[in-house]
Amino acid sequence: MEDLNRSHLNTASDNQPTVIQQTEQVNTKVQERFDAELHAFITVITESSWFNALIMFTIFLNALFIALETENKIKNMSPDLFLVMDELFLAIYTIEFLLKIYAEPVGYWKRSYNLFDFLVLALSLVKAVILKFYSGKPRGVGALGVLRASRTLRTLRTVSFIRGLQVLVTALLDTIRKSVLNIVMLLLLMMFLFGIMGYYFFGYKNDSDTENWGNLGSAMLTLFTYVTVDGWTDLQHILDEKNMSGSRIYTVIFIFLGHFIFTNVFIAVIIMNISEATENYKTEQKEEREAVIRHKKEFMTRRQHSEVKQMMEKQRSGHYTNFNEMVAEYQRTLRHNDYMFLTDHATNLLWIELYLKSLDHMDNTMFR
Repeated sequence: MEDLNRSHLNTASDNQPTVIQQTEQVNTKVQERFDAELHAFITVITESSWFNALIMFTIFLNALFIALETENKIKNMSPDLFLVMDELFLAIYTIEFLLKIYAEPVGYWKRSYNLFDFLVLALSLVKAVILKFYSGKPRGVGALGVLRASRTLRTLRTVSFIRGLQVLVTALLDTIRKSVLNIVMLLLLMMFLFGIMGYYFFGYKNDSDTENWGNLGSAMLTLFTYVTVDGWTDLQHILDEKNMSGSRIYTVIFIFLGHFIFTNVFIAVIIMNISEATENYKTEQKEEREAVIRHKKEFMTRRQHSEVKQMMEKQRSGHYTNFNEMVAEYQRTLRHNDYMFLTDHATNLLWIELYLKSLDHMDNTMFR
């Protein structure tokens, strides 16, 4: 199987169906359309690897120009270049959207990543329309800056083309939807209880810390600082200066519960779900590779059996004058990229015996 696996990797390009073959396969499914041939051709294009590579290259190039546009020196040197390139990128994205809609008018909207791509494209088109009809900076178009900043969302479209990133993002969203929300709700409930207690302990009196504990909102914001463990020592120093008894015990208990327990549980749940999703993805990839190899092996076995059967029928019907002619005809049907199942041959004693005898005959004929 390992030899077959290596042969599969080496001859993958030889066994890839051509564009014409893919078009014929898709064409059989869309015979009811009046433009079946064009639809099949566009479908093959949108599903091809070179088309996805072109879109990925466009996304990375667009991200590069967005980054360069933030440098004023580079932008002032050629401001028109950035405008032209932005319109060019938008045109490519629009053509991609139209091709995919034409290929899959219904199936396109069933994928969440396609919906995200459409949202990014729609925001870019709205910005282009606003710039077209409103030159300069007119009053009432304050959202133009937000739309310009939304161009950075185009770089997130790389998730739509990389399967590994899709697995991670899907696992992260599923984790937030199923487990993390419950943890966050429990943490907010605990912050609410400690916020009420903190208000009566440290912010209820006039000489207390009313700035950080004077109401429930400021108390919960202070507790959020305790959860992140960023700047909590300054808050504790203020309580110590006001001689708030028991403040240190209160702070240690909440940091232990909010940071060391809830934060680590939050991270652990995410890591566990992402690890599980990654293992499932690897298992699916392995099953797909094994299915492809198994399909190729079955196809080659059926083809070889069919060819041998045809030759035997021709021999019985008198098409061959002798056995050597039949073998020569069979040799002409062999291909240089045919797979050899060495595992089966290596465990077959008859094959080994014939192989050794053939080597002996070769030695006798070569040195005679």
